[in-house]
Amino acid sequence: MKYELLKRSHIKRNIIIGIVVVLVLSAVVLTFTRAKYRTTQSIPLIQGTINFSPSDLNLMAVYLNKNGETISSDKVPHVGYTLNTEQSICEVNDEKDEAIEIVYENGLLNFNGLGNKGTKCTAYFDLIPDSEKPVINAINSSSDDTSITITVDATDNIGIYYYYYKLDNEEEVRSEEASYTFDGLVKDSVHTVTVRVVDAAENEASDSDEVTVGFIPPKDVILASSNAPTGQTTDWTNEGKGITYYYTGNSSNWVQFAGFYWRIIRINGDGTIRIIYAGNDYSTTNDDTIGTSAFNSPSSHNKYVGYMYGSNSSDYNSTHANTNPSTIKGILDTWYSKNLASNSDKIDGNAGFCGDRRVSSGSGTGTSSTDYQPYTRISNSSPSLSCNKNDIYTTDEFEFGNGALTYPIGLISADEAMLAGIPYWKSSGNTNNYLYTGQYYWTMSPSWCGDGSAGVVRVTDSGTLDGWYAMDAYGVRPVINIKADTEITGSGTTSDPFKVAGLKS
Repeated sequence: MKYELLKRSHIKRNIIIGIVVVLVLSAVVLTFTRAKYRTTQSIPLIQGTINFSPSDLNLMAVYLNKNGETISSDKVPHVGYTLNTEQSICEVNDEKDEAIEIVYENGLLNFNGLGNKGTKCTAYFDLIPDSEKPVINAINSSSDDTSITITVDATDNIGIYYYYYKLDNEEEVRSEEASYTFDGLVKDSVHTVTVRVVDAAENEASDSDEVTVGFIPPKDVILASSNAPTGQTTDWTNEGKGITYYYTGNSSNWVQFAGFYWRIIRINGDGTIRIIYAGNDYSTTNDDTIGTSAFNSPSSHNKYVGYMYGSNSSDYNSTHANTNPSTIKGILDTWYSKNLASNSDKIDGNAGFCGDRRVSSGSGTGTSSTDYQPYTRISNSSPSLSCNKNDIYTTDEFEFGNGALTYPIGLISADEAMLAGIPYWKSSGNTNNYLYTGQYYWTMSPSWCGDGSAGVVRVTDSGTLDGWYAMDAYGVRPVINIKADTEITGSGTTSDPFKVAGLKS
């Protein structure tokens, strides 16, 4: 008897526990159910997204009106279509709910005023008439030891609908993203990547590129070119902390960047790449300047040897302060603003320009007769990449200089020109050199002050270096530095120039 009472007691207890559990579960379900109808909901459909609030949206059907036929779709189109508001409808109990507004913007489908359970909505989209083909501006690639990532710069008057990626002869991969990665590849293997872009109206464009697996830093790409540059360890940009490589002779050092052709002067010790303007095409003469200008006008003072200059003070440092812009600096700043500012993310602002104003004789002040060290060095055929810290113009808070430049643009130095193979004027000119253009053009290196005028080193039309009066007008060849981490492709020849990622075609 005792046993039976005890058994019944357990049954009762278990029943009570079961009831409590059911109540707790019911409360949880109710909470989630209420939350569902209390909170705005979103349904992502590939690129399209359905946003709805708080009712129970049971069905969403999508139809595309394309080329005269209606096609059922499992996604909201992200571009190339407009919403057909007359056909699109939301219903409750098979009757249209006039309170609901269907809105389609930027690939997002929104339902405003949705408030009844059991609502069923159907959306219809009309193709935007379009006969214009997309344009592939560039195929950019990056790689590690096992993969290649392709990023496509493509434009269309309405928008790209699909990107198709193909590796060698494998099947195409369709994506709505402008980037795709091919994995599982072998280091140093070479592959052809083909990209096809299609708009909603099925207009298309395609292009291909050859890519080698294995990341190659820009510096190594250039050093591996057919005519590798020579090295020198003295580097004023980082005080000898890295080897500076400079090009000599008639090198394969062509670069295409920002819609222009350039030649590589050197690879700085910090990995940045210094390039000099070479015109609108790969002709080696006659169009390699952006025009002519005096270096400084007037020029009847030692201060005017500077790309930037100071006052008429008898103090050397005041005379050669980085205060006032030279005439030629104004020309370069205007050109940079017009032609390069949109590509500034690829241009380095810390790799300075050397306007070495150290004197080798004279005071360097007033109108006194003075020779400057760059002129003395090239006269003795002993160029150097060392530079006085106060004469390095930079555009940032750098270890050297005072951040004097408006834009990170300057001119080649006399030492750089001689290291490349351009001799002093007493020697025979070098016309078989990438810096030779058959034109006179300015460097940014001081030469002397005398005869009532300041002088600056120039490259002559016969392929030599000399010092000349800063007031006279000669060619202007911009020089800039490309960032060390900017992706470079190509081999440096005229038919396959180095290309900087993001260039303007």
